[in-house]
Amino acid sequence: MSTNLLHFVNHASFYIANDETVLLIDPWVQGPVFNNGWSLLDSSTTNAGLVHELAALKRRTYIWFSHEHPDHFSVSFIKKLKQDFAGKVTMLFQYTKDKRVIGFLQRNGFEVIECNPGEKVQLDRDMNITVFPHADGDSWSLVNSGGRTVLNINDCALTNADMCNAVKRQVDRLCDKVDLLFTQFGYANWIGNPFQSELRRAAAEEKLYRIELQMAVFKPRITVPFASFVAFASVDNCYMNDQQNTARMVARWARGSRATDTVRFMKPGDEIDLPVDTAESLAWVSDAAVEHWEQLGTMQGEIIPPDTPASIGEVKAAVLKHRKAMSTNLLALPWLLEMVGLIRPLVIRMPDIGKTIRASYVSGYTELPFDARCDISMTSPSAVFLFNNEYGFNTTHVNGRFRTADDGALTRFGRFFMPQNLGRQGYGVQHPAATLRYLAGNVMARFGRRPAQN
Repeated sequence: MSTNLLHFVNHASFYIANDETVLLIDPWVQGPVFNNGWSLLDSSTTNAGLVHELAALKRRTYIWFSHEHPDHFSVSFIKKLKQDFAGKVTMLFQYTKDKRVIGFLQRNGFEVIECNPGEKVQLDRDMNITVFPHADGDSWSLVNSGGRTVLNINDCALTNADMCNAVKRQVDRLCDKVDLLFTQFGYANWIGNPFQSELRRAAAEEKLYRIELQMAVFKPRITVPFASFVAFASVDNCYMNDQQNTARMVARWARGSRATDTVRFMKPGDEIDLPVDTAESLAWVSDAAVEHWEQLGTMQGEIIPPDTPASIGEVKAAVLKHRKAMSTNLLALPWLLEMVGLIRPLVIRMPDIGKTIRASYVSGYTELPFDARCDISMTSPSAVFLFNNEYGFNTTHVNGRFRTADDGALTRFGRFFMPQNLGRQGYGVQHPAATLRYLAGNVMARFGRRPAQN
């Protein structure tokens, strides 16, 4: 009798195994991510344990990474795999302009298949995967294993019917039905200052709306909520756990309607026999998983302590390094965008060292009085990280380790780091035509929906 099992690992990770092949998805199983902003609810999994499990399967091994976020693309796992896994592993990643992820994997000795949009990649005679890019570097996939289809939306923000139907048209080209739908169920970035809990409650409710919408459009036999088994884990952001959806909350919501009553949770180690299991047969597995996550979610986890404060000299060096890197990649473009008002200088207050600074693509770095009107407040180490890293803004927006001064501050914050965002997507001097096309469309869209306060 042939094997066709789906095994849940943790958070956004699972693998599908048949008699010949194992396809592992988005392994993050150990340690904090997003600059010490997130931790796993279930800390029982380890890099060493997962590598050992893959080795014990003794099958052709593939790993697909949906995108570069560290809760999906774990560098520590990749290094452990390189160190301890004796067999051959083939990595799969979407086509990108910058080739950064593919280059990193190849430099570490792995064979890589670059997945062109919508092109089926055959892993063996009974298993294939098709990958489609999504906004801002994400991607989703459809896996067919032994005639069963698994649609993995992961973090892709399908927020309305038009977006879902666009994905559905792609899915319909590849299969007649979706057997399993995997989709995110909790908010996963900064949502408001500590006193703005109503914003987080609205974000949590919107996630439930997305699940219901996706179920209505894709009509899966079973829907598995995942990719949200995390806690905001720093002293700077732990307040954001206050309105997060829990497994129990989602399960109770799902049972309230026939449209959503095939929602089933999984915990690490749970399996689905793809040809055999149904929503009904998995009911008890789901109930046990809900209780597992509920127990972990109600226990007070360890809060990551504050970072050692940075010196004002380190902050200045990081700001100037960022400014130089942006001008190297985009020439005079950041300067021009600030001169015409599409980008504004950013003012950051750092209470841990009693300093306020202004960063500007035109005038560089300026120290201001501590009580000067600011856009953003954060610790000095977070500020250094923000300016020093290619993913600085993206990581900081996800980890939520900052506060905003007013309703328009988040928009100003994001616009200031638009050049950084362009660079991490592969735009710049190496792709001038594509960069100009992107900017033209972006500027036109921004003028069309520019907030009144800006």
